[in-house]
Amino acid sequence: MKFLQKRGTYSRLLTSLVLLGVTAPFLSQFSYGPKIVNLVFAAVIFSAVWDVARTPRLLIIGLVLGVPAFGARLIGIVIIDKPLFTNVITEGLTVLVLFYALYEIVTNLVTTQEVTADTLRGAISAYLLLGIGWASAYSLVELLQPGAFNLGAGATSANQSPNLLYYSFVVLTTLGFGDITPLTTASRGLTWIEAVTGQLFIATTIARLVGLKLFGETR
Repeated sequence: MKFLQKRGTYSRLLTSLVLLGVTAPFLSQFSYGPKIVNLVFAAVIFSAVWDVARTPRLLIIGLVLGVPAFGARLIGIVIIDKPLFTNVITEGLTVLVLFYALYEIVTNLVTTQEVTADTLRGAISAYLLLGIGWASAYSLVELLQPGAFNLGAGATSANQSPNLLYYSFVVLTTLGFGDITPLTTASRGLTWIEAVTGQLFIATTIARLVGLKLFGETR
């Protein structure tokens, strides 16, 4: 019960994000893979809502955004071949709740005056949320505009989401392998925004935390 009682920390969220990053690429090739990934994604949504709820107001906002997204992911466990509009709604709701959680975490990081272990967990969670949130946004664009991304040889509907997750972190870290490319205005726009956001996050939020830590050690 202590796992559920303590809100406003980032242990659950970080654990579920790492688990999603591990399961999504490797389970897509199996028939049961999408079900497990949807289950882990539901855990990410729950953790995101619960861990950023430092006040009752934030908990209410999180529940309003998170419950529909959580439910949509659970439906994905039961029904794999969903209609297009259901997939669009699922990805849209996921984008909303992940970026809400990201906003709240970053707000907390840029206002904190002390760097703790949980602060570091929050910073790592925020960086992972950037990549996973943008991957969901890319999936939404691909659903609305099929062919928005050139996913390369061997791409199928089964590995589309893992491929876009991989692409998102390649963009976020500005590795730029070039094996997956955006082909439409929307996909290209999201790509450059993610690349800039990732660099700004490192240059501002992470740099501030490093500065606070060094300042605290010299006092």
